[in-house]
Amino acid sequence: MIQMNGQESTGSSSSSPISFSYLKRVNLAAGALHLVTGILMLFLGLTLEWSLDVYTIYLDFEIIPVDPFFVVTPTPTVLFTLTNIGVILASFPLMSALAHFLIAFPLNERYVANLEKGMNPYRWYEYSVSSSVMIFLITFLLGIWDFWSLVMIVILNAMMIAFGYLMEVLNQYTEKTNWSPFLLGCVSGFTPWVVLFGYFYSAIQAAETNPPTFVYIIILLYFLLFNIFALNMLLQYKKTGKWKDYLYGERVYILLSLIAKTLLAWIVFAGIFAPF
Repeated sequence: MIQMNGQESTGSSSSSPISFSYLKRVNLAAGALHLVTGILMLFLGLTLEWSLDVYTIYLDFEIIPVDPFFVVTPTPTVLFTLTNIGVILASFPLMSALAHFLIAFPLNERYVANLEKGMNPYRWYEYSVSSSVMIFLITFLLGIWDFWSLVMIVILNAMMIAFGYLMEVLNQYTEKTNWSPFLLGCVSGFTPWVVLFGYFYSAIQAAETNPPTFVYIIILLYFLLFNIFALNMLLQYKKTGKWKDYLYGERVYILLSLIAKTLLAWIVFAGIFAPF
């Protein structure tokens, strides 16, 4: 638990050079930049033609008259078609923009009060939705088109974020850090990437030609950007260097969110409209 001087939004930790008013300005700036990205994505996405089918696989039981048994074969079926990618692609920066503006204005007092306890639940509420949209787009772009696989990946990602929230809730008052939520979150968050890399590896094995080098670089960049948030939490709870100050970690979360979501938005956009 961290101790702060007062409840005002202009206050700060007694040992922190970062003030609440400074964090308010950072949230406003991040919100504005997310808003610009979201509007651009929405406009560009709506002006470009794009569609892709989402599948599900049912089992077809074929009875063989001359045999007491039957043959079971998978039958891929188009469940629905995604056509308005602009709206989906714009949704996560726009959600982030809304969250930053809410934190900077109507929810600012609650935001400050939570920071004084060493937590920010609003961050996790927003991440649970926006990052789930992001992982959906990433996995969809890299070839996972089965609806129920996508559902499980999205839920696992949301659970990872929920464990991040639980990490802060449980460790508000503990003398010794309880790492259980962090470890469970790592398992939940890493599993979709195992599936993603499995799909990608199988696609490479089945293909006649290998993807160009930049495709591997993009996938690695996806992985690093998407999972670097866990490193910030690790440094925060290990109290490493500047991360001893919870407000420093909060600022890093804001900047990481801005950088990662902006880069991922444009990478996904480029990948969709200029497929490998």
